Amino acid sequence: MVLRHRLCGGKQRARSESDKAQREQQILDAAEGLFLEHRFHGLTLADVARETGLTKAALYRYFRSKELLFIAVYRRAMTGWASDVEAVGPDGFPDQFVDRILAHPVFCGLTAILHIALETGLSEEEAREFKLFLLAQTRRLTAVIAAATGQEEATCLRYLMQCQQALIGCWHMSHPPEPARKAMQVEPLTVFQVEFADTLRHHLRVLTEAFIL
Repeated sequence: MVLRHRLCGGKQRARSESDKAQREQQILDAAEGLFLEHRFHGLTLADVARETGLTKAALYRYFRSKELLFIAVYRRAMTGWASDVEAVGPDGFPDQFVDRILAHPVFCGLTAILHIALETGLSEEEAREFKLFLLAQTRRLTAVIAAATGQEEATCLRYLMQCQQALIGCWHMSHPPEPARKAMQVEPLTVFQVEFADTLRHHLRVLTEAFIL
């Protein structure tokens, strides 16, 4: 396997703040792909270290647990999506809203396993800090939706949570474990095949129509 994110001089300790920031971004790039390609519970920090060319000890200097690494990757993905929605603005809702979600497949895939990734491995304070981050990003999104629809923030929040639930369900239905995926490629089981983008569009269209009315 070719290491796609191997760091130059990965076993040498980053000295400057810019070097550390660059290395952290490279770690997040590598972890992002691994979180999407592998089942979360089967992935280890050793896998991430191997992908980046770092030693485990060097990786631990940046992230002491797989859960905290996941959170860092998720923060970057969600912040990017929220910024994208803000850039489009209220005039883009609802027509471009689903497009903006589908334009961020990393955010979609990580959201689908968020509840699995954070089952264990976090302290109460770490969990609280992450939930506060989620709340802050959600408020960025609800502000755009509220400006577009005139709905109250609490109503927009419920709508966003329903969208998240639809996303999670559609992702898992369209990304089954490998044995199930192969089985569904042969008749008569092809009826269970689900395409993520089209299915999510359908669900969010129904949710959005009910929300706007």
